[in-house]
Amino acid sequence: MFGNTMSNTPHGQRGKMSIQPMGAGSKKPWPEGTIEDWQQGASYGWLADKYGRSYSTVVKLVRRAKEMGTKRVEITSSRRRGGRLALSGQKPLSYGHHSIGIRLNKFREIDHAFTYQEMADQIRVNRLTVRKMELGLHDFTVRELQSLASVMSTSIEELMRPFAS
Repeated sequence: MFGNTMSNTPHGQRGKMSIQPMGAGSKKPWPEGTIEDWQQGASYGWLADKYGRSYSTVVKLVRRAKEMGTKRVEITSSRRRGGRLALSGQKPLSYGHHSIGIRLNKFREIDHAFTYQEMADQIRVNRLTVRKMELGLHDFTVRELQSLASVMSTSIEELMRPFAS
C-alpha cells in the first residue's frame, strides 16, 4: 500500500523521504511508467524522485499527456470523503436529548421565529451548538439547561420530560 523510498535526487539531495501513493508503482520505464503512476494518483514530486528527473520535467510530461487526453483514474468509493459525518446523518445521543431538541426547535421556529443566531445569543452558546441541541447531538451542561428553561419560561424538569408514548 504505502512504501517509504529513500531517494537520491539529481541535485545531490540525499536522504529525502518520499511516500509511494496507493496504486502507483508501475514497472514500466520513463516516460510510460511516469504517466501510468500519475494516473494512479502519484504526485509530481514522488514521480521526479522515482524516475530521477526534475520536478519541472515531470510537470511538462504530464501536461503533454493531458493535452493528448490522458486522465487520472477516478477512485470511487461509497464512503464519504472527509472526516466527519454531516450533522443530519448522526443519531441523537439519547431519547431525552432528542426530546429537548424537539421542544427547542418548536420554541425557536414556530413560537418565536428566531434564527439560530438569535437563539444562541439568548442562551449564550454558539449558533452551531443550537443546531446540535435541536438534533439531540449536544450533551447539555447544567448552565445550558438552566438558560434554556429560563428563556423558554419552563422548568428543567418539564424541558427534560419525555414525550408520552
